[in-house]
Amino acid sequence: MENFIQATAESLGVVGAQAAVVKGETVRSYAAGLADARHGTPVDDGTLFQIGSTTKLYTAAMLMRLADDGRLDIDAPVSGHLPEHDLGPITARHLMSMTSGLDNGPYVDTGRGDDCVAAYVRRLAGIPPLFEPGAGFGYSNASTVVSGLLVERITGRCWDDALRDLLLEPAGLARTASLADELLYHRVALGHTREREVVKPFFFSRGLGPSGSTLCASALDLVAFGRLFLRGGVLSADALKEIHTPHAEVPARCFADHWCAGPYLKIWDGVRVYGHSGTTPSGSSTLNWIPEHDLVVATIVNVAERGYRFADAVIREIVRAETGVVKPALPEPDPGLSVAPEPYTGRYGAHDLLYEVTAADGRLHAVIHGPGGSLASTDLLPLGEHRFLPADDAFTGHHMWDVAFVMGADGRAIRLLNGAFAARSL
Repeated sequence: MENFIQATAESLGVVGAQAAVVKGETVRSYAAGLADARHGTPVDDGTLFQIGSTTKLYTAAMLMRLADDGRLDIDAPVSGHLPEHDLGPITARHLMSMTSGLDNGPYVDTGRGDDCVAAYVRRLAGIPPLFEPGAGFGYSNASTVVSGLLVERITGRCWDDALRDLLLEPAGLARTASLADELLYHRVALGHTREREVVKPFFFSRGLGPSGSTLCASALDLVAFGRLFLRGGVLSADALKEIHTPHAEVPARCFADHWCAGPYLKIWDGVRVYGHSGTTPSGSSTLNWIPEHDLVVATIVNVAERGYRFADAVIREIVRAETGVVKPALPEPDPGLSVAPEPYTGRYGAHDLLYEVTAADGRLHAVIHGPGGSLASTDLLPLGEHRFLPADDAFTGHHMWDVAFVMGADGRAIRLLNGAFAARSL
């Protein structure tokens, strides 16, 4: 496996990577490449990488710990704890299951002070929701930052301190850190481009920390964290049941089949696989666990745009070798399949993003516009069931996702989902 992981990293242009696996009581880890190409610093088992949105699992686990302690009702409106924010009937369960209807929100830096999470949530005022709470699926960084503020309000601690108190120390996760001054005591993998240039800055926003902009971990700590969802200890049996309960179907099925109270749920070879993945400019991680086989596996890389392809190849091989379960191949468009493009054409909006979907010669074409102009464009190749595969994966941020449309009663699309992220018809 070590040679396979090394070869996969080299073939994809990954500068540094880790993988780790727990099967029963057996723990194995693998390290490849460099943590810092400038100085030739190698990756070892203790190196910390940015894990991106996999952090959302930690924030959800914190909410469930507070629920275990009787300090949070996950089905009560969070406005009871956050009365100054216009959150209506949104509950913690909505936030964790990505059914709150909150827009993904802005990518902004709200400073480095302990008030940065609250400052970010204030920035959400006036951003229109994508749908009513509980009425759909839309992955949202903003919803998890609201979860982080909820943790702060209930505990009286900033998110970073609450993370340490509620999860990291009780679970013995000594190679996980979210603050720059904590990283000084570890070997840290810097983010790199495929040309092996170091990415700067390392952190882009502490205020988005609860959703994944700051947390760093080793792959060994990631699988130790994932094991909590199999074995409990820090979380009660009731909390684990809630965490694994599906709440929403995900229209873009390359991303996930269902979303639970924190993790996604995928079905591989008839077997339930839970997890999360994430990407920042400095790193990309994937964490999966398979209860039926008592297996946890994680990968991390420091070339962000190659993280999902590395995870797909490595986790596919580890799971097959350890369990015999075969991860489904990515879908391929059927050249004989044709769909009427008109129900999907139009403009779809989310904060700072505009999708334009047009048709020509019976084919769909999509363009993403951001504040600085066009970000990506691609043909959309039909997969069936209102799903399309982008001809250029840059459209999904190199996440290997599909694009799906949610249809209204009149037969026209009311939302577009670029893999995870939703936009409403304008």
